[in-house]
Amino acid sequence: MIEQGIQQETVVIPAPLIISDLQVKSVVRGWLLVMEAQSRVAKNGKSYRHMKLRDQRGNTIAANQFDLPRNETLVPQEGKVVLLEGVVEEFNNETVLKLSRAQLDEVASPDLFLLGTRRPIAQIEEHFQELSSRVYHPGLYELLHSCFSAEVTKRFRRWPAAVRHHGAVTGGLIEHTVNVTLIADRLAQLYACNSNLVLAGALLHDIGKLEELEEEVGAGFTERGRMFGHIILGAQYVQKQAELVQDLDQATLNDLLHIILAHHGTKEAGSPVCPVTIEALIVHQADAAEAKLTGFLDHCERTSSADGWSSYSSAFCGQLRTP
Repeated sequence: MIEQGIQQETVVIPAPLIISDLQVKSVVRGWLLVMEAQSRVAKNGKSYRHMKLRDQRGNTIAANQFDLPRNETLVPQEGKVVLLEGVVEEFNNETVLKLSRAQLDEVASPDLFLLGTRRPIAQIEEHFQELSSRVYHPGLYELLHSCFSAEVTKRFRRWPAAVRHHGAVTGGLIEHTVNVTLIADRLAQLYACNSNLVLAGALLHDIGKLEELEEEVGAGFTERGRMFGHIILGAQYVQKQAELVQDLDQATLNDLLHIILAHHGTKEAGSPVCPVTIEALIVHQADAAEAKLTGFLDHCERTSSADGWSSYSSAFCGQLRTP
């Protein structure tokens, strides 16, 4: 009797793709998150699928699938994970994917691609509360508690700080705010200033982003955000809350509003006014430093390779060495 061996097919579990690792002409198979999915018509009159896909680092890549199955049951959807197979190509000096297969993979959770803060939110919140408690001016202290009500704080800990690039993560707003306030606090210890104003101004400088940005990361701007921007929206919100605070004199409120209005530094950068107080200048410098440093780290995390160097960065005029 001859025993026949039973061959078992080796099942290869897909893994999330890292876009910066993709090499032109290489064959790829794995998961990416669908940011956009559109049906388009090619020059030959045939329909094809165009998608914008994102990896775990926040990088995006365009992908096209020209040979679509006749009867699709697992059609790629925005906000869902897609299992894809294809070839990496270069088109108009950009890396793109030409897909032979792209289907919704409901086994893979979108949480795999959830962009989050570098530190745990609980730790960031603890720093936020500690910094708030060090505002000793009665009126500013009361104003902070009025502005950051329980409901507002709940939203503040979820919100992104930007649509894309640095801060475009769940919880990015509170992380950015705490980092800016920590930097501003150190500067306030070096230069003669009103530290209460610096701390309060730093904590409130971006509160208008709650009304400027949609909650979902990368979703874009609200209608009011497009019309007014977070600086104006933030100043309006703080001024309205200040009407409920009895221990806040007008001069102190003016100084605080000036910090919010001037924190981008120049009119060209979006501020209605330039900093004319040391407190406003400190918060502006802290905001600029935090954005630059986070941008450096983000670029390294998104594009770093095995040799410890990132891809070329136009913002920093060269490749960056990963910390």
